[in-house]
Amino acid sequence: MTVAGSWHNGGVRGDRRRPSRPAARGAAGFVVGSAAAFAAVVLAAERVHKRASGRLLGPVRAPRLDGTDVVVVLGYPAASDGGTTALQRWRCRIGARSLRPDRDGLLVFTGGAVHGPWVEAEVMAAYARDRLGVPADRIRIEPHAESTWQNIEFTTPLLENADRIIIASDPMHAARARRYLRVQRPDLAERLTAADDYRPFERWWLKIPTAAHELAAIARRRAGAAATPLLRRTGLLQTTPPAVACDETHWR
Repeated sequence: MTVAGSWHNGGVRGDRRRPSRPAARGAAGFVVGSAAAFAAVVLAAERVHKRASGRLLGPVRAPRLDGTDVVVVLGYPAASDGGTTALQRWRCRIGARSLRPDRDGLLVFTGGAVHGPWVEAEVMAAYARDRLGVPADRIRIEPHAESTWQNIEFTTPLLENADRIIIASDPMHAARARRYLRVQRPDLAERLTAADDYRPFERWWLKIPTAAHELAAIARRRAGAAATPLLRRTGLLQTTPPAVACDETHWR
């Protein structure tokens, strides 16, 4: 007599039970549900980035034939070894393709050495020149900004004579920067033109965290704006803080 699970003629005969049908259906349902939830997150990120791409632009007008375009590429920290990160490369590509080769224009990289020894603008400019083929004479660097607010503030001198101003970053971040320009220099904001920043499902794995970050910043700003009148009435806030202060975080 052979007992199930004992050794017999060099082989093992065990009780191999198949998963029950309810368990199999449950596992399949979990996989399908997880996939559906993930797809919903991806689509939601796509939607908010697409909407942001067209926000806070100047009036639509034909560019002057002799006008100059200035594309401002917002910085982001480099890798620990000084190489580019995925988000830097994405922003560089957006900037490079937003600079029309048939028009006079500049690609301005802005960002200092915020989270390490590497100057963000220099790292990104080198990538655009060496890997994307942007001519060196069309590149300018602003190496001191430590926030998105300063990205706009410190590049303003280069925008004064531009016919069209284009801000290049992931779409939601670029929309925030355009809002900052409207606060700092509403006259220049009238020249804001759309970047080639939104393409369906391009870098979708970067769109999810960038969308989450920007949505959180929007929520903080709105909460701060709602709380300000109450804080002033109670005397806890003597002056009204800048409307943009609560947007600044280390994300850049």
